Order: sequence, then structure tokens, then C-alpha cells
Amino acid sequence: MPLICCGLNGVDEATALAELAVVSDLYPFVEWGFLYSPDQQGTPGRYPSVGRIRRAFKELPRYVRTALHLSGPAVEQLLQGENVVCGLAEQVRARNGRVQLNLRTARANVDPDALRRFVVARPEIFFVTQYSDGNANVMQALAGVANHAIVFDSSADRDAPPQSWPRAPESMRCGYAGGLGVHNLEVELPRIYHAAGTAEFWIDIEGRLRDQNDRFSMSLARRCLEIVSAQASKRMEMPGPRPLRRRCEPIELIDSGLMHDDAARELEAMLRLLIQATRDVVDPAIVDVRRKAENLLLRKGMTPARSQPSRTH
Repeated sequence: MPLICCGLNGVDEATALAELAVVSDLYPFVEWGFLYSPDQQGTPGRYPSVGRIRRAFKELPRYVRTALHLSGPAVEQLLQGENVVCGLAEQVRARNGRVQLNLRTARANVDPDALRRFVVARPEIFFVTQYSDGNANVMQALAGVANHAIVFDSSADRDAPPQSWPRAPESMRCGYAGGLGVHNLEVELPRIYHAAGTAEFWIDIEGRLRDQNDRFSMSLARRCLEIVSAQASKRMEMPGPRPLRRRCEPIELIDSGLMHDDAARELEAMLRLLIQATRDVVDPAIVDVRRKAENLLLRKGMTPARSQPSRTH
């Protein structure tokens, strides 16, 4: 079936990069969206600092899918060649990631013709714009551009999915966003599959991934991925084999600086979940990962509770 990825957006300053790597290893179809706005970057909430985004794009393993979402003056600055946003876009290009340009209305201070020239001149970057009646001029300017796709996003008008999801265009990929979360994915995913038909598409989730402190919740993120995987694993076109898959070494991630001290508890919980989930798996590669997870817990003075010790060979 045509679902190509699940975008989880709003990764923030407190999100442990090591956990993004581990979860990406378990769910290869996930894409982590980093939001950038020059007016809001580094403020509490879903806009991490420029330094945090740069570090994530630089240090996350290459198999981790990433996307850059630009809003506010960032799109205009990108077209003007401003150093910060252009540098972030270059990092995304190097990772084969996507850049989403949030231009919801015609009031956005962007020349559609200049935007088309910019996108066409960078075929190695895949650009996404939101589809709406308010930016029809942008849609017209980018019509037929090979490295451009649209996302149907109802979140601007409501915090709930639309009554009916739009039909996918025949000639391009598209995404679906707006009101999706753990509470309704099981219901909304089949409706989106029906709307997409045979077209390739993705889904984006953002607002429903925040906790009570407006922080990105890895717990909610993992639950969303479990639902998507359960519904789509038999029909999803999975990526080809990659050398690092199923061989994510937590010790190396910590030593490389991807893990912050304040994320130790999250790492411990994730390792315990990994050990428990793979307890009955006999694949040698997975057994090796499980043993390393158990050894890491022991090295950090944490006993792998509720788990029998791995067999030694």
C-alpha cells in the first residue's frame, strides 16, 4: 500500500536524540519534524533552538529520517539566502530529508514565481507546501514541479480531523494532517487510505504529541507508531536493508554525546521495553541488541528487572 512515512513533528529541546535513533531503528517509516521560526526558535514549546536543530541534523544516524518545517519569516528568509535558515536547509539536503514551507494564506510575504524558481533550482531537496484556498497562487506556481508535494492540513481551522479527507491528486505525492493522535488514529487511518487510493501519501501528527507541559511526548509518539505499524505493516512499502538497522548500540550513542543526563530515565525505560519486547525473539542480530541493552543497564547500576538473563554463547 502507498503509505510512505509517518511524520511526528515538534521535536523540541528536551527530546533525547538517542531515543529518536532507537525508535527509528524499531520503526523505519517514522520521520521526525523539527520546527523552525526565527521569531520563536529557542522559546519554550515546540520550537527548539538553532543549535539544537543543527546538532540533531549533524549527529543523528543517517537512517533516522528528518524534516525541517519553516514558518513565519523563515520562508522569505530562505528565498533571500539568509545564512541560518539556508544552513539548516543544506543539512536537511545532506540527509535526504524534506523541507516543509508553511504558507497557509496569500498574506504570506512570498513571491510565488520566485518560490518556483527556488524550488526548481534545487531538485535534490523535496519541498512540501500546505494546500488551502488561501494559497492558491502558490499551488498554481508550483504545479508540475517534480520535487514538490502538498499536505492537506485541517489543523488551521480546527483541532479535529475533517469530516472527509480530500482525494489524493493523481500526479503527485500528498500528506494528510490535522487532529490526528492516539485517540483517533485507528479510525482515521482507514479513511485516509481510502481517500489516497493508489497514490503515495504520508501522515503528519503534531499537536496531539504534546504533554501537559507542552513538551514533545515520546510516549505518545511511540503509541502512534504502534498503531500505524499494526494497521499498515502488511501493506506498507518498507525501506530496503541498511547496515545499521537492528544494530543500534546505546553505549556508542551515549559516548557520542547524543544522550543528555536528564534523559537517563527515559533511556532506562526504553531499554527495559526493548528487552521485554524481544524476549522471545531468536534472531541472532536482535538477541545481540537485547544482550547489549541488558549489559548497558548493568553497567549503569540498573538491574534489568522482570527479565530473565540472556543466554551466553
